[in-house]
Amino acid sequence: MSTLQLKCFKNDNVYPFEINTFNDPSNSSYYSNLIVEGGYKVPWFRSLVPFKQLHITFWAQNTPLIENQKLSAIMWLERMFIKDESFNPYGTHKDRRSEFIVNYAIENDIDKIVCLTAWNAGYSLSRYCSRAQIDYTSLVFPWVSKERKKSLSEWANVLTIDGSKYRWILRPRDWKQIIEEFDKFERRLLWKNIWAVTNSWEPLSMNAYKELFYEVKDQKPDYIVLPCWSGDIIVGVWLAIKELGMDTKIIGVGPKDEHPLKYALEYWVEEFEITQSNGSKFSEEFEIKYKEPTLAEKLSSTFSWVLPILYHIFNEPGNIYVEVDNEEIGKTKKLLEDFGIKCEHSASVAFAAFFSHQRPDIDPSSKVIIISTGKGLEN
Repeated sequence: MSTLQLKCFKNDNVYPFEINTFNDPSNSSYYSNLIVEGGYKVPWFRSLVPFKQLHITFWAQNTPLIENQKLSAIMWLERMFIKDESFNPYGTHKDRRSEFIVNYAIENDIDKIVCLTAWNAGYSLSRYCSRAQIDYTSLVFPWVSKERKKSLSEWANVLTIDGSKYRWILRPRDWKQIIEEFDKFERRLLWKNIWAVTNSWEPLSMNAYKELFYEVKDQKPDYIVLPCWSGDIIVGVWLAIKELGMDTKIIGVGPKDEHPLKYALEYWVEEFEITQSNGSKFSEEFEIKYKEPTLAEKLSSTFSWVLPILYHIFNEPGNIYVEVDNEEIGKTKKLLEDFGIKCEHSASVAFAAFFSHQRPDIDPSSKVIIISTGKGLEN
């Protein structure tokens, strides 16, 4: 057993773990650059976890690894396997991080949790927090559909916020302030310990995805394929690969022209922001514009909080980042449905990479594991 600590992946500075800390205290950057080390050995988990015992679980573990030879043949892959996260309790890989968050919260007297979400993370957290009797609120931007807001409100509070006031880049202190003031004046509730857990801003919960890779490590895959948005699942899997000393390479897949990682890699910079869909300038030489709204809109992002870490990962030899367009996403999702594979558009992008104009140049005999991250509300 060991205590938790925060380590800056850029300069190796180490600090005791504290909630709502997302970057090196000596660095005022918007970007996350901390990873969590340490943890405890708890039954049912292969990797170390941030809580000393499992208080609440819906068993978000050990999702099936499926071999589909017919689909493999269509994808020109001889050894392709699907790690199907739709079999998690609420149909998403986010259930893994919800278990980490809620069990840590129980052991550390956290009485309020808040998360900025497009749906998956928020719905999963709402169910776990309800079971743990921890007050929870989903923060959503105005573009989140009425159907998703309704679904999020079934088990918790939902608050629509105007992200433009924050240049669409909110940090834990912003989420804390928003919810603290709203609950104080609108709900007449005061909290002692608020924890903002929005995806990759929250470094502790990224370790939940280590467990995902630990579950497939004995397969010794040559490649593991993951969709890219906030990047937390990619960072978690990468940390597990490093921890285990394995040679597995990562293929990350994002929506065409709608993720800053593309531009960071293209321009050799580890910090990059697309401000709005009407275009933004990286410099006088580069004008960045979205070409079309992606079907995988949960993966569309003007800003990635762990972009410096993602930039490092995809500059490592063998790791590959590709993008897919709407035609490729739509056709792939339809094909997967024909094969009985339930996944939302943002999950289908991982498969779409192999039907893409940017298809990864890998040996067809490689052992490939594709992570199907979830089925979503649309399924």
